[in-house]
Amino acid sequence: MPSRIEKTASSEPPFRLQPPSVAEEQAEFEARCKAIEEWWASPRFKNIKRPYNAAAVASKRGSMPVDAMNPVNIQAKKLFALLSKAAEEGKPVHTMGAIDPVQMTQMAKHQEVLYVSGWACSSVLTTANNDVGPDLADYPYTTVPNQVQRMFKAQLHHDRKHYDERMSKSPAEREKMEYIDYLRPIICDGDTGHGGLSTVMKLAKQFGEAGASAVHFEDQLHGGKKCGHQAGKVLVPFSEHVSRLIAARIQWDIMGLETLLIARTDAESAKLISSVIDTRDHEFVLGVEHEGQNIVPLAEQIAAAEAQGATGAEIDALEKAFTEAHKLVTFDQAVENMIRRQEHIKDPDSAFQTYQAGVVGRGLSNRQCRAAARAVIGKDVEWSWDLPRTREGYYHYKGGVDAAMKRVLAFSPYADMLWLETKSPDLKQATGFAREIREKYPGKWLVYNLSPSFNWGAHGFSDKDLKDFIWNLGKEGFVLQLISLAGLHSGAMVTAELAQQYKTDGMLAYVNLIQKREKEVGTDVLTHQKWSGASYVDRILQSVSAGSSATSAMGADSTEHTF
Repeated sequence: MPSRIEKTASSEPPFRLQPPSVAEEQAEFEARCKAIEEWWASPRFKNIKRPYNAAAVASKRGSMPVDAMNPVNIQAKKLFALLSKAAEEGKPVHTMGAIDPVQMTQMAKHQEVLYVSGWACSSVLTTANNDVGPDLADYPYTTVPNQVQRMFKAQLHHDRKHYDERMSKSPAEREKMEYIDYLRPIICDGDTGHGGLSTVMKLAKQFGEAGASAVHFEDQLHGGKKCGHQAGKVLVPFSEHVSRLIAARIQWDIMGLETLLIARTDAESAKLISSVIDTRDHEFVLGVEHEGQNIVPLAEQIAAAEAQGATGAEIDALEKAFTEAHKLVTFDQAVENMIRRQEHIKDPDSAFQTYQAGVVGRGLSNRQCRAAARAVIGKDVEWSWDLPRTREGYYHYKGGVDAAMKRVLAFSPYADMLWLETKSPDLKQATGFAREIREKYPGKWLVYNLSPSFNWGAHGFSDKDLKDFIWNLGKEGFVLQLISLAGLHSGAMVTAELAQQYKTDGMLAYVNLIQKREKEVGTDVLTHQKWSGASYVDRILQSVSAGSSATSAMGADSTEHTF
Protein backbone atom coordinates (compact mmCIF):
# COMPACT_ATOMS: atom_id res chain seq x y z
CA MET A 1 0.00 0.00 0.00
CA PRO A 2 1.38 3.49 -0.85
CA SER A 3 2.79 5.42 2.05
CA ARG A 4 0.25 7.81 3.59
CA ILE A 5 2.76 10.67 3.62
CA GLU A 6 3.48 10.21 -0.09
CA LYS A 7 -0.13 10.70 -1.16
CA THR A 8 -0.54 14.11 -2.74
CA ALA A 9 -3.68 13.65 -4.84
CA SER A 10 -5.96 12.47 -2.03
CA SER A 11 -7.75 14.15 0.85
CA GLU A 12 -4.91 13.21 3.17
CA PRO A 13 -2.16 15.83 3.51
CA PRO A 14 1.46 14.96 2.52
CA PHE A 15 2.62 15.53 6.08
CA ARG A 16 2.00 14.29 9.62
CA LEU A 17 0.97 16.03 12.78
CA GLN A 18 1.40 12.89 14.90
CA PRO A 19 4.22 10.32 14.91
CA PRO A 20 3.47 7.11 12.98
CA SER A 21 3.09 3.79 14.71
CA VAL A 22 6.01 1.37 14.29
CA ALA A 23 3.82 -0.73 12.00
CA GLU A 24 3.01 2.31 9.79
CA GLU A 25 6.66 3.31 9.75
CA GLN A 26 7.75 -0.19 8.72
CA ALA A 27 5.10 -0.42 6.01
CA GLU A 28 6.15 2.92 4.57
CA PHE A 29 9.82 1.92 4.63
CA GLU A 30 9.10 -1.33 2.80
CA ALA A 31 6.98 0.56 0.25
CA ARG A 32 9.87 2.93 -0.36
CA CYS A 33 12.32 0.08 -0.81
CA LYS A 34 10.00 -1.49 -3.37
CA ALA A 35 9.63 1.82 -5.20
CA ILE A 36 13.42 2.20 -5.37
CA GLU A 37 13.84 -1.33 -6.72
CA GLU A 38 11.25 -0.63 -9.41
CA TRP A 39 13.03 2.64 -10.24
CA TRP A 40 16.35 0.84 -10.64
CA ALA A 41 14.71 -1.76 -12.88
CA SER A 42 13.56 0.93 -15.34
CA PRO A 43 15.27 1.43 -18.73
CA ARG A 44 17.06 4.47 -17.28
CA PHE A 45 19.37 2.26 -15.25
CA LYS A 46 19.78 -0.66 -17.61
CA ASN A 47 23.11 -2.42 -16.99
CA ILE A 48 24.08 -0.10 -14.11
CA LYS A 49 25.71 -1.97 -11.23
CA ARG A 50 25.17 -1.04 -7.59
CA PRO A 51 26.96 -2.91 -4.78
CA TYR A 52 24.27 -1.81 -2.29
CA ASN A 53 20.56 -2.56 -1.94
CA ALA A 54 17.42 -0.43 -1.90
CA ALA A 55 17.19 -0.52 1.88
CA ALA A 56 20.62 1.14 2.16
CA VAL A 57 19.23 4.04 0.11
CA ALA A 58 15.73 4.24 1.59
CA SER A 59 17.06 4.38 5.14
CA LYS A 60 19.28 7.37 4.26
CA ARG A 61 16.53 9.51 2.72
CA GLY A 62 14.81 10.55 5.91
CA SER A 63 11.06 10.80 6.29
CA MET A 64 10.52 13.57 3.72
CA PRO A 65 9.21 12.11 0.44
CA VAL A 66 11.54 12.42 -2.55
CA ASP A 67 10.14 14.61 -5.32
CA ALA A 68 10.97 12.80 -8.54
CA MET A 69 9.61 15.70 -10.59
CA ASN A 70 11.75 18.50 -9.23
CA PRO A 71 13.29 20.75 -11.94
CA VAL A 72 16.77 19.20 -11.62
CA ASN A 73 15.42 15.71 -12.20
CA ILE A 74 13.33 16.85 -15.15
CA GLN A 75 16.54 18.13 -16.75
CA ALA A 76 18.36 14.85 -16.10
CA LYS A 77 15.48 12.91 -17.67
CA LYS A 78 15.60 15.28 -20.62
CA LEU A 79 19.31 14.63 -21.10
CA PHE A 80 18.79 10.88 -20.99
CA ALA A 81 16.05 11.18 -23.63
CA LEU A 82 18.28 13.38 -25.83
CA LEU A 83 21.18 10.94 -25.68
CA SER A 84 18.91 7.94 -26.24
CA LYS A 85 17.56 9.56 -29.39
CA ALA A 86 21.05 10.46 -30.58
CA ALA A 87 22.30 6.91 -29.99
CA GLU A 88 19.39 5.44 -31.95
CA GLU A 89 20.08 7.75 -34.87
CA GLY A 90 23.88 7.38 -34.74
CA LYS A 91 24.20 11.13 -34.41
CA PRO A 92 26.06 13.14 -31.77
CA VAL A 93 24.88 15.71 -29.28
CA HIS A 94 27.67 18.26 -29.54
CA THR A 95 28.18 21.42 -27.57
CA MET A 96 30.63 24.04 -26.35
CA GLY A 97 31.78 25.12 -22.92
CA ALA A 98 30.10 28.34 -21.74
CA ILE A 99 31.63 30.61 -19.12
CA ASP A 100 28.71 32.93 -18.37
CA PRO A 101 24.94 33.40 -18.87
CA VAL A 102 25.53 35.52 -21.98
CA GLN A 103 27.18 32.61 -23.77
CA MET A 104 24.57 30.23 -22.36
CA THR A 105 21.71 32.16 -23.94
CA GLN A 106 23.44 32.42 -27.32
CA MET A 107 24.24 28.71 -27.38
CA ALA A 108 20.70 27.79 -26.35
CA LYS A 109 19.41 28.62 -29.81
CA HIS A 110 21.65 26.02 -31.45
CA GLN A 111 23.09 23.58 -28.88
CA GLU A 112 21.03 20.87 -27.15
CA VAL A 113 23.14 20.75 -23.99
CA LEU A 114 25.41 23.07 -22.01
CA TYR A 115 28.89 22.24 -20.71
CA VAL A 116 30.58 23.76 -17.65
CA SER A 117 34.34 23.18 -17.59
CA GLY A 118 36.45 22.77 -14.46
CA TRP A 119 39.37 24.31 -16.36
CA ALA A 120 37.31 27.43 -17.03
CA CYS A 121 36.14 27.57 -13.42
CA SER A 122 39.73 27.28 -12.22
CA SER A 123 41.12 29.95 -14.54
CA VAL A 124 38.17 32.32 -14.87
CA LEU A 125 35.33 31.66 -12.47
CA THR A 126 36.61 30.57 -9.06
CA THR A 127 34.41 31.50 -6.12
CA ALA A 128 34.91 31.82 -2.35
CA ASN A 129 38.49 33.16 -2.57
CA ASN A 130 38.43 34.37 -6.20
CA ASP A 131 42.01 33.16 -6.78
CA VAL A 132 42.25 32.02 -10.39
CA GLY A 133 44.92 29.67 -11.72
CA PRO A 134 45.68 26.61 -13.86
CA ASP A 135 43.56 23.46 -13.92
CA LEU A 136 44.92 21.64 -10.87
CA ALA A 137 41.53 21.16 -9.15
CA ASP A 138 42.92 23.05 -6.16
CA TYR A 139 40.02 25.48 -5.96
CA PRO A 140 37.18 25.10 -3.39
CA TYR A 141 35.06 22.11 -4.31
CA THR A 142 31.95 24.30 -4.35
CA THR A 143 33.34 26.30 -7.30
CA VAL A 144 31.94 24.28 -10.22
CA PRO A 145 28.58 23.58 -8.51
CA ASN A 146 28.26 27.32 -7.89
CA GLN A 147 28.82 27.99 -11.56
CA VAL A 148 26.28 25.29 -12.48
CA GLN A 149 23.76 26.92 -10.16
CA ARG A 150 24.50 30.30 -11.73
CA MET A 151 23.85 28.86 -15.20
CA PHE A 152 20.74 26.93 -14.13
CA LYS A 153 19.19 29.98 -12.45
CA ALA A 154 19.97 32.02 -15.57
CA GLN A 155 18.32 29.33 -17.70
CA LEU A 156 15.19 29.46 -15.53
CA HIS A 157 15.14 33.26 -15.69
CA HIS A 158 15.46 33.41 -19.47
CA ASP A 159 12.89 30.63 -19.85
CA ARG A 160 10.39 32.59 -17.72
CA LYS A 161 11.16 35.81 -19.62
CA HIS A 162 10.72 34.07 -22.98
CA TYR A 163 7.51 32.30 -21.95
CA ASP A 164 5.98 35.51 -20.59
CA GLU A 165 6.85 37.36 -23.79
CA ARG A 166 5.20 34.63 -25.86
CA MET A 167 2.09 34.60 -23.69
CA SER A 168 1.78 38.37 -24.04
CA LYS A 169 1.24 37.91 -27.78
CA SER A 170 -1.63 36.48 -29.78
CA PRO A 171 -1.41 32.95 -31.25
CA ALA A 172 -0.94 34.48 -34.70
CA GLU A 173 1.97 36.57 -33.47
CA ARG A 174 3.54 33.58 -31.73
CA GLU A 175 3.51 31.66 -35.01
CA LYS A 176 6.06 34.18 -36.31
CA MET A 177 8.11 34.27 -33.13
CA GLU A 178 11.16 32.05 -32.68
CA TYR A 179 10.78 29.50 -29.89
CA ILE A 180 13.97 29.12 -27.85
CA ASP A 181 14.51 26.29 -25.37
CA TYR A 182 16.72 27.84 -22.71
CA LEU A 183 16.42 24.77 -20.47
CA ARG A 184 19.35 22.89 -21.93
CA PRO A 185 20.65 20.08 -19.67
CA ILE A 186 23.92 21.02 -17.96
CA ILE A 187 26.90 18.65 -18.10
CA CYS A 188 29.77 19.54 -15.81
CA ASP A 189 33.23 18.71 -14.52
CA GLY A 190 33.63 16.94 -11.17
CA ASP A 191 37.41 16.66 -11.60
CA THR A 192 38.76 13.99 -9.20
CA GLY A 193 35.94 14.37 -6.71
CA HIS A 194 38.10 16.75 -4.63
CA GLY A 195 38.97 14.33 -1.84
CA GLY A 196 37.86 11.16 -0.09
CA LEU A 197 34.56 9.38 -0.59
CA SER A 198 32.59 11.58 1.79
CA THR A 199 33.84 14.61 -0.15
CA VAL A 200 32.79 12.99 -3.43
CA MET A 201 29.33 12.49 -1.95
CA LYS A 202 29.13 16.10 -0.78
CA LEU A 203 30.27 17.30 -4.20
CA ALA A 204 27.68 15.08 -5.92
CA LYS A 205 25.03 16.50 -3.59
CA GLN A 206 26.10 20.05 -4.46
CA PHE A 207 25.83 19.25 -8.16
CA GLY A 208 22.44 17.61 -7.66
CA GLU A 209 21.08 20.63 -5.82
CA ALA A 210 22.67 23.13 -8.24
CA GLY A 211 21.02 21.77 -11.39
CA ALA A 212 23.54 19.42 -13.02
CA SER A 213 22.14 16.79 -15.40
CA ALA A 214 25.45 14.92 -15.77
CA VAL A 215 28.84 15.01 -14.06
CA HIS A 216 32.17 13.47 -15.07
CA PHE A 217 34.78 12.24 -12.62
CA GLU A 218 38.33 11.36 -13.68
CA ASP A 219 40.75 8.78 -12.30
CA GLN A 220 43.54 11.19 -11.38
CA LEU A 221 44.86 11.66 -7.86
CA HIS A 222 43.35 14.53 -5.91
CA GLY A 223 46.28 16.80 -5.09
CA GLY A 224 48.16 15.55 -8.16
CA LYS A 225 45.47 16.48 -10.67
CA LYS A 226 46.51 18.02 -13.99
CA CYS A 227 44.54 19.21 -16.99
CA GLY A 228 43.94 16.32 -19.41
CA HIS A 229 46.50 17.83 -21.77
CA GLN A 230 49.22 18.65 -19.27
CA ALA A 231 52.13 16.43 -18.24
CA GLY A 232 52.80 14.88 -14.84
CA LYS A 233 49.42 13.20 -14.33
CA VAL A 234 49.11 10.79 -11.39
CA LEU A 235 46.44 8.09 -11.51
CA VAL A 236 44.70 6.43 -8.59
CA PRO A 237 44.20 2.63 -8.50
CA PHE A 238 41.23 1.07 -10.33
CA SER A 239 39.40 0.38 -7.08
CA GLU A 240 39.71 3.93 -5.78
CA HIS A 241 38.04 5.44 -8.82
CA VAL A 242 35.31 2.78 -8.85
CA SER A 243 34.59 3.76 -5.24
CA ARG A 244 34.28 7.39 -6.32
CA LEU A 245 31.72 6.42 -8.96
CA ILE A 246 29.74 4.38 -6.45
CA ALA A 247 29.83 7.25 -3.93
CA ALA A 248 28.38 9.69 -6.47
CA ARG A 249 25.72 7.20 -7.53
CA ILE A 250 24.49 6.43 -4.02
CA GLN A 251 24.29 10.16 -3.24
CA TRP A 252 22.05 10.77 -6.24
CA ASP A 253 20.03 7.65 -5.38
CA ILE A 254 19.46 9.06 -1.89
CA MET A 255 18.26 12.30 -3.48
CA GLY A 256 16.09 10.43 -5.97
CA LEU A 257 17.96 11.98 -8.90
CA GLU A 258 18.63 10.51 -12.32
CA THR A 259 21.78 12.58 -12.87
CA LEU A 260 24.02 10.84 -15.40
CA LEU A 261 27.43 9.65 -14.25
CA ILE A 262 30.38 9.89 -16.64
CA ALA A 263 33.55 7.91 -15.88
CA ARG A 264 36.68 9.44 -17.37
CA THR A 265 40.17 7.99 -17.55
CA ASP A 266 43.39 9.92 -18.18
CA ALA A 267 45.47 6.75 -18.39
CA GLU A 268 46.44 7.20 -22.04
CA SER A 269 48.99 9.88 -21.20
CA ALA A 270 49.56 9.24 -17.48
CA LYS A 271 53.12 8.71 -16.26
CA LEU A 272 52.60 8.00 -12.55
CA ILE A 273 50.25 6.13 -10.23
CA SER A 274 49.72 6.73 -6.51
CA SER A 275 49.63 3.10 -5.36
CA VAL A 276 50.06 -0.49 -6.56
CA ILE A 277 47.46 -1.88 -4.17
CA ASP A 278 45.16 -2.96 -7.03
CA THR A 279 46.53 -5.92 -8.96
CA ARG A 280 44.82 -4.74 -12.17
CA ASP A 281 47.37 -1.94 -12.38
CA HIS A 282 50.43 -4.16 -12.03
CA GLU A 283 51.07 -4.89 -15.70
CA PHE A 284 51.45 -1.15 -16.40
CA VAL A 285 53.74 -0.23 -13.50
CA LEU A 286 57.36 0.53 -14.45
CA GLY A 287 60.47 -0.46 -12.53
CA VAL A 288 64.20 -1.05 -13.03
CA GLU A 289 66.18 -4.23 -13.51
CA HIS A 290 68.87 -4.61 -10.84
CA GLU A 291 70.48 -7.98 -11.54
CA GLY A 292 73.77 -8.03 -9.65
CA GLN A 293 73.50 -4.33 -8.76
CA ASN A 294 73.09 -2.50 -5.48
CA ILE A 295 71.02 0.51 -6.56
CA VAL A 296 70.13 3.23 -4.06
CA PRO A 297 66.43 4.13 -4.45
CA LEU A 298 65.82 7.40 -6.28
CA ALA A 299 63.74 8.89 -3.46
CA GLU A 300 66.55 8.14 -1.01
CA GLN A 301 69.08 9.83 -3.29
CA ILE A 302 66.86 12.90 -3.58
CA ALA A 303 66.38 13.11 0.19
CA ALA A 304 70.14 12.93 0.74
CA ALA A 305 70.77 15.61 -1.89
CA GLU A 306 68.17 17.90 -0.33
CA ALA A 307 69.72 17.42 3.10
CA GLN A 308 73.00 18.65 1.62
CA GLY A 309 71.30 21.77 0.23
CA ALA A 310 70.92 20.76 -3.42
CA THR A 311 69.03 23.23 -5.63
CA GLY A 312 65.91 22.39 -7.58
CA ALA A 313 67.91 22.24 -10.80
CA GLU A 314 70.37 19.81 -9.20
CA ILE A 315 67.52 17.60 -8.01
CA ASP A 316 66.06 17.56 -11.53
CA ALA A 317 69.47 16.61 -12.92
CA LEU A 318 69.81 13.82 -10.36
CA GLU A 319 66.42 12.39 -11.32
CA LYS A 320 67.22 12.62 -15.02
CA ALA A 321 70.56 10.87 -14.50
CA PHE A 322 68.84 8.05 -12.60
CA THR A 323 66.25 7.38 -15.32
CA GLU A 324 68.93 7.53 -18.03
CA ALA A 325 71.17 5.09 -16.16
CA HIS A 326 68.33 2.71 -15.27
CA LYS A 327 65.80 2.22 -18.06
CA LEU A 328 62.24 1.96 -16.82
CA VAL A 329 60.49 -1.19 -18.00
CA THR A 330 57.39 -3.18 -17.07
CA PHE A 331 57.83 -6.53 -15.34
CA ASP A 332 56.94 -8.35 -18.57
CA GLN A 333 59.66 -6.45 -20.40
CA ALA A 334 62.11 -7.35 -17.63
CA VAL A 335 61.15 -11.01 -18.01
CA GLU A 336 61.80 -10.92 -21.74
CA ASN A 337 65.13 -9.14 -21.23
CA MET A 338 66.24 -11.68 -18.63
CA ILE A 339 65.21 -14.63 -20.79
CA ARG A 340 67.38 -13.30 -23.62
CA ARG A 341 70.36 -13.01 -21.26
CA GLN A 342 70.18 -16.67 -20.19
CA GLU A 343 72.66 -18.87 -22.02
CA HIS A 344 70.84 -22.04 -21.04
CA ILE A 345 67.64 -20.91 -22.81
CA LYS A 346 68.19 -21.85 -26.45
CA ASP A 347 64.88 -20.52 -27.81
CA PRO A 348 64.17 -17.17 -26.06
CA ASP A 349 61.13 -16.40 -28.20
CA SER A 350 59.45 -19.68 -27.32
CA ALA A 351 60.33 -19.29 -23.63
CA PHE A 352 58.82 -15.82 -23.48
CA GLN A 353 55.70 -17.03 -25.29
CA THR A 354 55.38 -19.76 -22.67
CA TYR A 355 55.54 -17.12 -19.93
CA GLN A 356 52.99 -14.92 -21.70
CA ALA A 357 50.61 -17.83 -22.20
CA GLY A 358 50.51 -18.27 -18.45
CA VAL A 359 49.88 -14.63 -17.54
CA VAL A 360 48.33 -12.58 -20.37
CA GLY A 361 44.66 -11.83 -19.91
CA ARG A 362 44.45 -13.60 -16.54
CA GLY A 363 44.65 -10.51 -14.35
CA LEU A 364 47.52 -11.86 -12.26
CA SER A 365 49.31 -9.88 -9.59
CA ASN A 366 53.02 -9.09 -9.85
CA ARG A 367 53.65 -11.76 -7.21
CA GLN A 368 51.92 -14.36 -9.40
CA CYS A 369 53.75 -13.16 -12.52
CA ARG A 370 57.07 -13.50 -10.67
CA ALA A 371 56.23 -17.11 -9.90
CA ALA A 372 55.31 -17.75 -13.56
CA ALA A 373 58.61 -16.20 -14.71
CA ARG A 374 60.59 -18.24 -12.19
CA ALA A 375 59.01 -21.44 -13.57
CA VAL A 376 60.23 -20.58 -17.08
CA ILE A 377 63.68 -19.11 -16.27
CA GLY A 378 64.62 -21.16 -13.24
CA LYS A 379 65.38 -18.18 -11.01
CA ASP A 380 63.89 -14.90 -9.82
CA VAL A 381 63.68 -11.84 -12.05
CA GLU A 382 65.51 -9.03 -10.26
CA TRP A 383 63.24 -6.09 -10.98
CA SER A 384 61.84 -3.45 -8.63
CA TRP A 385 59.07 -0.89 -8.97
CA ASP A 386 60.16 0.69 -5.68
CA LEU A 387 63.65 1.79 -6.73
CA PRO A 388 62.50 4.56 -9.15
CA ARG A 389 59.60 5.85 -7.01
CA THR A 390 59.31 9.63 -6.92
CA ARG A 391 60.00 11.72 -3.85
CA GLU A 392 56.22 11.83 -3.26
CA GLY A 393 56.10 8.04 -3.28
CA TYR A 394 54.43 7.69 -6.68
CA TYR A 395 55.17 4.74 -8.94
CA HIS A 396 56.07 5.16 -12.59
CA TYR A 397 53.37 4.06 -15.00
CA LYS A 398 53.21 3.03 -18.64
CA GLY A 399 50.23 4.95 -19.96
CA GLY A 400 48.63 4.33 -23.32
CA VAL A 401 45.45 3.16 -24.98
CA ASP A 402 45.83 -0.38 -23.56
CA ALA A 403 45.93 0.95 -20.01
CA ALA A 404 43.07 3.38 -20.67
CA MET A 405 40.96 0.66 -22.27
CA LYS A 406 41.37 -1.64 -19.32
CA ARG A 407 40.24 1.14 -17.02
CA VAL A 408 37.14 2.29 -18.90
CA LEU A 409 36.03 -1.33 -19.21
CA ALA A 410 36.34 -1.70 -15.43
CA PHE A 411 34.43 1.56 -14.88
CA SER A 412 31.69 0.74 -17.39
CA PRO A 413 29.27 -1.18 -15.10
CA TYR A 414 29.11 1.77 -12.71
CA ALA A 415 28.77 4.63 -15.21
CA ASP A 416 26.22 5.85 -17.73
CA MET A 417 28.90 7.13 -20.09
CA LEU A 418 32.62 6.60 -20.67
CA TRP A 419 35.28 9.19 -21.51
CA LEU A 420 38.74 8.14 -22.63
CA GLU A 421 40.83 11.30 -22.72
CA THR A 422 43.27 11.31 -25.66
CA LYS A 423 46.41 13.32 -26.38
CA SER A 424 45.56 13.93 -30.04
CA PRO A 425 42.41 14.09 -32.25
CA ASP A 426 42.75 10.70 -33.95
CA LEU A 427 39.60 9.35 -35.62
CA LYS A 428 41.15 5.94 -36.32
CA GLN A 429 42.27 5.54 -32.71
CA ALA A 430 38.89 6.66 -31.39
CA THR A 431 37.07 4.27 -33.71
CA GLY A 432 39.28 1.41 -32.53
CA PHE A 433 38.73 1.81 -28.83
CA ALA A 434 35.04 2.64 -29.30
CA ARG A 435 34.41 -0.63 -31.10
CA GLU A 436 36.31 -2.60 -28.47
CA ILE A 437 34.29 -1.00 -25.66
CA ARG A 438 30.96 -1.53 -27.40
CA GLU A 439 31.84 -5.12 -28.25
CA LYS A 440 32.01 -5.87 -24.52
CA TYR A 441 29.34 -3.36 -23.47
CA PRO A 442 26.91 -3.02 -26.40
CA GLY A 443 25.16 0.31 -26.53
CA LYS A 444 27.45 1.97 -24.00
CA TRP A 445 27.52 5.72 -24.61
CA LEU A 446 30.88 7.43 -25.17
CA VAL A 447 32.16 10.98 -24.72
CA TYR A 448 34.82 12.74 -26.82
CA ASN A 449 36.67 15.90 -25.88
CA LEU A 450 37.12 18.05 -29.00
CA SER A 451 39.72 19.92 -27.03
CA PRO A 452 41.06 23.36 -27.98
CA SER A 453 44.31 22.10 -26.45
CA PHE A 454 44.77 20.25 -29.75
CA ASN A 455 46.35 22.25 -32.55
CA TRP A 456 43.68 21.09 -34.97
CA GLY A 457 45.36 22.77 -37.93
CA ALA A 458 48.56 20.79 -37.41
CA HIS A 459 47.10 17.28 -37.68
CA GLY A 460 46.72 17.13 -41.44
CA PHE A 461 42.93 17.45 -41.57
CA SER A 462 41.31 18.70 -44.75
CA ASP A 463 38.34 21.06 -44.47
CA LYS A 464 36.06 18.10 -45.19
CA ASP A 465 37.78 16.01 -42.49
CA LEU A 466 37.18 18.76 -39.94
CA LYS A 467 33.56 19.21 -40.99
CA ASP A 468 32.86 15.46 -40.83
CA PHE A 469 34.89 14.67 -37.68
CA ILE A 470 32.03 15.04 -35.19
CA TRP A 471 29.52 13.08 -37.28
CA ASN A 472 31.98 10.28 -38.01
CA LEU A 473 32.58 9.92 -34.26
CA GLY A 474 28.82 9.93 -33.70
CA LYS A 475 28.47 6.83 -35.84
CA GLU A 476 30.88 5.03 -33.49
CA GLY A 477 28.87 5.68 -30.32
CA PHE A 478 30.29 9.05 -29.25
CA VAL A 479 26.87 10.47 -28.45
CA LEU A 480 28.31 13.40 -26.48
CA GLN A 481 31.07 15.59 -27.89
CA LEU A 482 32.24 18.93 -26.60
CA ILE A 483 34.67 21.75 -27.25
CA SER A 484 35.32 22.20 -23.57
CA LEU A 485 36.71 25.75 -23.72
CA ALA A 486 35.08 27.18 -26.84
CA GLY A 487 33.46 29.94 -24.79
CA LEU A 488 36.78 30.94 -23.28
CA HIS A 489 38.58 31.12 -26.63
CA SER A 490 35.77 32.79 -28.58
CA GLY A 491 35.37 35.50 -25.96
CA ALA A 492 39.11 36.10 -25.88
CA MET A 493 39.39 36.29 -29.66
CA VAL A 494 36.51 38.77 -30.12
CA THR A 495 37.73 40.95 -27.25
CA ALA A 496 41.31 40.95 -28.55
CA GLU A 497 40.18 42.02 -32.03
CA LEU A 498 37.89 44.73 -30.68
CA ALA A 499 40.50 46.10 -28.27
CA GLN A 500 43.10 46.25 -31.01
CA GLN A 501 40.90 48.17 -33.48
CA TYR A 502 39.12 50.30 -30.87
CA LYS A 503 42.51 51.70 -29.87
CA THR A 504 42.91 53.37 -33.27
CA ASP A 505 39.41 53.49 -34.82
CA GLY A 506 37.30 54.36 -31.78
CA MET A 507 33.56 53.87 -32.17
CA LEU A 508 33.94 52.85 -35.81
CA ALA A 509 35.58 49.67 -34.55
CA TYR A 510 32.76 49.01 -32.07
CA VAL A 511 30.03 49.58 -34.65
CA ASN A 512 31.70 47.47 -37.34
CA LEU A 513 32.91 44.61 -35.16
CA ILE A 514 30.07 44.41 -32.66
CA GLN A 515 26.78 46.17 -33.42
CA LYS A 516 26.71 45.41 -37.15
CA ARG A 517 27.65 41.80 -36.49
CA GLU A 518 25.05 41.49 -33.72
CA LYS A 519 22.37 42.60 -36.18
CA GLU A 520 23.64 40.29 -38.92
CA VAL A 521 23.79 37.23 -36.69
CA GLY A 522 20.58 38.05 -34.83
CA THR A 523 22.09 38.25 -31.36
CA ASP A 524 19.40 39.30 -28.89
CA VAL A 525 22.05 40.83 -26.61
CA LEU A 526 22.04 43.74 -29.10
CA THR A 527 19.10 45.01 -27.05
CA HIS A 528 20.75 44.11 -23.78
CA GLN A 529 18.11 45.65 -21.48
CA LYS A 530 15.42 43.45 -22.96
CA TRP A 531 17.83 40.48 -22.98
CA SER A 532 18.46 40.91 -19.26
CA GLY A 533 14.72 40.72 -18.54
CA ALA A 534 13.83 44.40 -18.10
CA SER A 535 10.61 43.99 -20.11
CA TYR A 536 9.72 40.87 -18.15
CA VAL A 537 10.19 42.59 -14.79
CA ASP A 538 8.25 45.62 -16.07
CA ARG A 539 5.26 43.39 -16.79
CA ILE A 540 5.49 41.90 -13.29
CA LEU A 541 5.63 45.34 -11.67
CA GLN A 542 2.74 46.57 -13.79
CA SER A 543 0.70 43.65 -12.49
CA VAL A 544 1.57 44.67 -8.96
CA SER A 545 0.83 48.37 -9.54
CA ALA A 546 -2.43 47.89 -11.43
CA GLY A 547 -0.93 48.59 -14.83
CA SER A 548 0.93 51.83 -14.09
CA SER A 549 3.85 52.34 -16.47
CA ALA A 550 5.23 55.63 -15.16
CA THR A 551 8.31 53.96 -13.76
CA SER A 552 8.68 51.35 -16.50
CA ALA A 553 12.32 50.58 -17.28
CA MET A 554 11.37 49.99 -20.90
CA GLY A 555 9.16 53.06 -21.24
CA ALA A 556 9.20 55.53 -24.12
CA ASP A 557 12.49 57.07 -23.00
CA SER A 558 14.43 53.80 -23.22
CA THR A 559 17.22 54.08 -25.80
CA GLU A 560 16.62 50.48 -26.86
CA HIS A 561 13.62 51.68 -28.89
CA THR A 562 16.13 53.16 -31.36
CA PHE A 563 17.20 49.68 -32.54
